[in-house]
Amino acid sequence: MFKYYLPYITFFVIFFAAALPILYYIQRKHPDPRFRPNFGEMSLITIIAIFICGGMAVGLGGLFKPENDGSALKGKPTEGAGWSAIQVDPDSKSKSRKKEKSSDGPRRLNEK
Repeated sequence: MFKYYLPYITFFVIFFAAALPILYYIQRKHPDPRFRPNFGEMSLITIIAIFICGGMAVGLGGLFKPENDGSALKGKPTEGAGWSAIQVDPDSKSKSRKKEKSSDGPRRLNEK
């Protein structure tokens, strides 16, 4: 179970460790005292940083899961692309797609 979440946790720790110096600079070291936020504002900034780091960790962690090791690329493809397959009715004798025009409803812009 832990093996499944390891890439997500690893990337989250890396991203949050990179965000900590930025958060520290915003809180303590900014040269202009007016831009140093109080505790409530800093907690909101920290929560936003956690969500940003978590989103990036989920995005990159999905690419580095153990099942994405590239072994699936060595086998034969099992099916073609779903959007490019021609759907043919077994009852019709011709293989071309024909649209039935009905006069009940309004015409669409892409109908001829």
